[in-house]
Amino acid sequence: MYIPWVGNITATVSDQETLRKKASEMVLYDLVNALLHENLLGIIDRGIVTTSCCDTDLLPQWELEDGEFYFRLDVDTDRSLLFRVRPQRFIQPYRLSRLPVLLISRGTEGVNAESLDPVGLMRILADSVLDEDRAVLMPNLDGFLTELEDAVEHTALSMEAAQSFYSERDGFPPSPFLRMERLSSLRDRPFHPTSRAKKGWDRNAYRTYSPEFGHSFGLDWVALRRDYLIQGEKAGAIQDLLLQDDERQQLEEAMVQEGLHRRDYAVLPVHPWQMKHVLPELFQQEMESGICIPLMRGLGRFVATSSVRTLSPVHNDRYHIKLPIGIFSLAALRIVPPRYLTNGVKGQRLLEQLIEREPMLHKRLHLCREEMWFGFHDPQGDPFEDKPGHLACLIREYPDHLVGDSEVQLIAMSSLAVTDPNGQLPVFAGLLRSRYGQTDETEHVLGLFREICEPLIRTALIAFRYGMMPEIHGQNVLLVIKGGRIDGLMLRDHDTVRVHLPWLKREGLADPGYIVKPGTPNSLILESPEALLSYFQTLGIQVNLYAIIDVLSRVYAIDEALFWRVIRDAIQTCLATLDLPETVRDVAVKQLLTHPTWPTRLLIAPLLKRTGTGGGGMPAGTGETHNPLRSLER
Repeated sequence: MYIPWVGNITATVSDQETLRKKASEMVLYDLVNALLHENLLGIIDRGIVTTSCCDTDLLPQWELEDGEFYFRLDVDTDRSLLFRVRPQRFIQPYRLSRLPVLLISRGTEGVNAESLDPVGLMRILADSVLDEDRAVLMPNLDGFLTELEDAVEHTALSMEAAQSFYSERDGFPPSPFLRMERLSSLRDRPFHPTSRAKKGWDRNAYRTYSPEFGHSFGLDWVALRRDYLIQGEKAGAIQDLLLQDDERQQLEEAMVQEGLHRRDYAVLPVHPWQMKHVLPELFQQEMESGICIPLMRGLGRFVATSSVRTLSPVHNDRYHIKLPIGIFSLAALRIVPPRYLTNGVKGQRLLEQLIEREPMLHKRLHLCREEMWFGFHDPQGDPFEDKPGHLACLIREYPDHLVGDSEVQLIAMSSLAVTDPNGQLPVFAGLLRSRYGQTDETEHVLGLFREICEPLIRTALIAFRYGMMPEIHGQNVLLVIKGGRIDGLMLRDHDTVRVHLPWLKREGLADPGYIVKPGTPNSLILESPEALLSYFQTLGIQVNLYAIIDVLSRVYAIDEALFWRVIRDAIQTCLATLDLPETVRDVAVKQLLTHPTWPTRLLIAPLLKRTGTGGGGMPAGTGETHNPLRSLER
């Protein structure tokens, strides 16, 4: 099996060309598969899948292996795209089997084959459609090309960081939880070609602040006048939770030196990159008028978690802080709008009611608390503009009975899909050893996968019964491991707990009253139960679980169908044993098991169509794919 990011990554850190070449292959591999998955610009409809290509007699080095086909797309009369694919039974019809991706050009001097990089491929693909179609479907083409360039550069840096992580050369001794968070960041959003791109960061900033490198740094601190402060339900002083005694004393002394009192000003932390590059210009008026006063730089010691804008004090796992950074990641501006923080508290309250009502979730589903947050609020300003989201913070509190228990390990599900430079799965293999001993037998791999799937599927279907669906992609869901076994799940980041109001009302639950920016798509309040369930099908299964399936099937050479069978069996068992109203069961059976298609998450098309900043939201769209559980019957 071809896995572009696996291999002998033994180049020294100074050998950037080696890393950049591998990074370009990694981005290109994900890009081609995303294009095929989305049928972008009708690439599958317009392409030809064949075992005999008219030019291959001149290109003997690109012969086919068993089960491979050529995929050819004619760009114009003289040029064609050519690469090799394998038919797929699940999720998408074809996947790239191995590189290269070639541009075949025919001229008076014969046939020429040029190997393309990600940017080159997208330029050629754009050339293959009419100008008027390109203007409608790809208004952000130039922006996406820049994002691809950033993705290659930042993927190379991430691979550099992986060398340090696996060789233990960095010397940073984090807690087991923080080490696991850093390892999780080495995979990032699965199947997304530009997931590594941090638009706005240069190489130095990426090395300093990204989770992959695991460097610690201090935060900058400002005093914000309280009549310009908005805050969540839980009051308190942020510095008391995040700083050590001597650091808090320094901050108090800075307040005294500025002649400020806590009754008039609240102290807020600011990411150092944000303080240097964004706040001086964006908040110039507030700084000049004494509304926002810089106090200190570089105070405390923090490290990024698996999320670039969520930091943990190195001395304390219990409290993490989420801060805005004015960069684009996953094509979203990484700000923290106060309405998102408000919605996060409302989402947390819904999940608390879910746990309270469902005995099956007692002591099995745990929540981070996200009620303590603070942000800038101009009484005369527009609360929906981007500016308030640039000066805000959220304190995320992890359950003390879990982070304080040395027998408990918290593992983000995204870390299960991380491969090391030797192509092994450090997290999954570690769990496998704990559970079954030194083994990689198929039955044991499938058995552990079943133990991972079942609590996620059960939790999602119980939530669906109540008309809600948390966002259960791999970064938001943590496995609670105790005694080498999965003892439960923990959820974090509650600002996108989606709801279907008629089902909430049926269960006696109130409308959470989410705040949604006028004129923007509302993906929090869904008109149909089918739309609500689609977020389980896309984020829960196709993003979270399928990322795990993809690497397990490759690393352990196990037929992908066996993993899908585990998912199907777990769904069927839950639907048969859970106490569900017939209307809920009927929708779930139809949408999950019998309907010929499933919704699927689109990545590239929304990026190409994006205009403006998006206000912190990630561009997303929905398409259709064959129902993978029905594909088991084929």
